[in-house]
Amino acid sequence: MSAYITATGSFLPGYPVPNDEIEDYIGKAGHASSDLKDLILTNCGIKTRHYAIDKSQRTVVSNAAMAAAAVRNAAERAGLGPDDVELLSAATTMPDVMGPGHASMVHGELGYGPLEIATAHGICSCGMMAMKTAYLQVAIGEKRNAICVASELASRGFKSTRYEEMRAIDDDGSLPMETAFLRYMLSDGAGAVVVESAPATSGVSLRVDWISLTSFANTEKACMFFGSNDNACEKTWGDYPSTAAAAADGAFALRQKLSLLPHLVRVGIDEYERLLAMGKFDPETVTWFPAHYSSERMKSMMLGEFTRRGVPAGGPEIWYSNLTRVGNIGSAAIFVILDEMMTEGLIRDGDTLLCMVPESGRFVVSFMHLTAVTADSVSDAQP
Repeated sequence: MSAYITATGSFLPGYPVPNDEIEDYIGKAGHASSDLKDLILTNCGIKTRHYAIDKSQRTVVSNAAMAAAAVRNAAERAGLGPDDVELLSAATTMPDVMGPGHASMVHGELGYGPLEIATAHGICSCGMMAMKTAYLQVAIGEKRNAICVASELASRGFKSTRYEEMRAIDDDGSLPMETAFLRYMLSDGAGAVVVESAPATSGVSLRVDWISLTSFANTEKACMFFGSNDNACEKTWGDYPSTAAAAADGAFALRQKLSLLPHLVRVGIDEYERLLAMGKFDPETVTWFPAHYSSERMKSMMLGEFTRRGVPAGGPEIWYSNLTRVGNIGSAAIFVILDEMMTEGLIRDGDTLLCMVPESGRFVVSFMHLTAVTADSVSDAQP
């Protein structure tokens, strides 16, 4: 049996926030942190992003509500009603509550009839983890359809008030670079896909050929982490005598160990080469390379490493990202990318897509190979 993405959907809160308005929303944290903003934004290339908080730092729409909006968008396009969905597979990095699971909260927000749920938790790759659950259940015939959704609400954790009692501020009054860096990088939004056992009766669907997820947590300590103030993660937020003590020690500040990022480039291309050697895809026939990356600088590093190794990866013209327009929305990024490509008519029958989602959390690299088909082309191919 096969599984097909028959519809996509997305939800981006508010209007696109330009770079000069970022601190109108998240505020300033530390006296000198803003001095880093221009340097960070120059490297990442992001021009606008979306926030689910307002300029008074109040939450306008919850994480679960954003996910539900993206699900409704995709389900409507697929012609699925509230009682038609058989599996909801949901992913996020920082859910609204620590329990119940994110999928439960999204299901409650939707108000759909009883269905199976699955929650995937992680950083960027958890969206692909949720996608693999949906894909496999449909592909083996366990479910006729599934909706996979990934959503992120990062801005809520970057509000300036979150840092007021944090002791880990440099002598000059600025946040450590590993903390300040992410405040200007991450944004909010949700993306969803409908996965069904047959292609849509009209238009282009995307056959899921395979999904590969590989963890390299055995090679390094955490690179991007939340819940500890050290990337060894030996003392976590729950080990403090109180949540106030954990906050004061900076355990609730999302961090990025920048010195480890080049390692992500290496393991990402190592994994690409491994799949290439296995014959999983032919780079000469890949039409599109939808890629989630955290910055334009990271893209340049990856393309440079491909060239240095002499590994075929297509030209930069087939790489597709909307990072500069929607910001870095983590696990939701690849689904928002696919939604944009589908709704803008960029994908045609017969196109092949190699989607890439590297995660710097503790190094997970995900690839997904898709083939664009129509109901007629699938019918013609069957004996």
